[in-house]
Amino acid sequence: MKRNVLIFSWLILLTLIIQAKNINVWMVGTSNEKLQLINAIISESFTPKTGIKPIITALPWAESERRFQLAAASGDAPDAALLSGLLAAELGVRGAMVDLKAEFKNDFIEHTKNHFPGVFNTYEFMGAVFGVPFQMDMGMMVYRLDLLADLGLKVPDTWQEVRQMLPKLQAKQMNFSLIAGIGDGAFRDFSAFLWQNGGAFYSKDRTQSAWDSQESIQGFSDYTDFFTKGNIPKEPMHLEGFRRGELPICCIPYWIYTNMTLSLPELSGKWELSLIPGTFNNNTLDRTSWAAGTPFAIFKNSLNKKEAWEFVKFITSAEFQAQYATLIMEKIPGSIHIPTAQKAYSSLSLPENHKQVLLGVVKTAKAPPFAIASEAIVLRHIEFAINKVVLQKEDPTKAILEAAKNMNLDLKTKYAEYNRFIKKYKK
Repeated sequence: MKRNVLIFSWLILLTLIIQAKNINVWMVGTSNEKLQLINAIISESFTPKTGIKPIITALPWAESERRFQLAAASGDAPDAALLSGLLAAELGVRGAMVDLKAEFKNDFIEHTKNHFPGVFNTYEFMGAVFGVPFQMDMGMMVYRLDLLADLGLKVPDTWQEVRQMLPKLQAKQMNFSLIAGIGDGAFRDFSAFLWQNGGAFYSKDRTQSAWDSQESIQGFSDYTDFFTKGNIPKEPMHLEGFRRGELPICCIPYWIYTNMTLSLPELSGKWELSLIPGTFNNNTLDRTSWAAGTPFAIFKNSLNKKEAWEFVKFITSAEFQAQYATLIMEKIPGSIHIPTAQKAYSSLSLPENHKQVLLGVVKTAKAPPFAIASEAIVLRHIEFAINKVVLQKEDPTKAILEAAKNMNLDLKTKYAEYNRFIKKYKK
């Protein structure tokens, strides 16, 4: 009897697989090794239960933005896609992506309860939400236990404490570094100083730059002072500097952390992890930092929206995230998947204190808001301002005020260009 029931159950599962409804999915920045793991979990835990078979195509980041734009314009788009958050919102405002909150209502609200709320800023606009985060990108601080002990230095909790330790470090031909120096990604460090000082990217209605507020100016000055007065590296070499002891304490992007255990076996037990330093506001230590959650979104032209939503829920669920994160670390040494679902963190194959730091980062971090202007425009203005101060010795206040002025001009142009799209959000 049991044997017949088992055979019957397998026949049902086999029938579901054979009759599975295909949906097309594009995923940027996903290697073949990662895609194999994703497909294995889907084949085992999703398709047999739902009758939905995702056909996933991996895309490189290069030229992916243009490909998504062309797909949206032509109507020849996949059902769902993993793409950058700002692009999801930009295409969404133009009517190419599904407003998940409006389309799936309570189901969307219930599903996203376990996701970190600060990440949704990037793909939300006037109440519409165009994505659900799949993986996190963030920064943290690492430090050499042995070298700080030799120097008699404690791990800093605030930027002021970092400033105070710089002379002692530099007297020993050592230094401190931020995540990106003044190169690509400098906005990550700038964002932390901006928010910790009470500043913002935009006004509340997101039609004006808020870089010209006193709080934002202070944050920008505090940030650039580390280069102009503190003489920290403009182009940090985190891994090698940490190995050689030239950077015994530094802020790093998460992918550097993932390589440290693999690349620095000689430092085993000699280093630790922490949140980035903070700023005191009203007697409260603010350690807000930059983060981004690459989202899954659904194209409005999809004829399989319901099936696409079931897939998005599955791949962004705590259960999938935990299983995928575990497999990534087991099968691809030096790699890590930072979950966007809080419940998945207990499953990470990491030291308990490291898991708590990562969890602390994502709880305090947030993503920049979307405000019509493209990511390239925003980054260009802030990076120009940074370079003017650090390389050309321009006054920080003058540089950030000029950036705010130019940002306002671009926002005015973009809002005029997008007016026909955003009218519906003002009703």
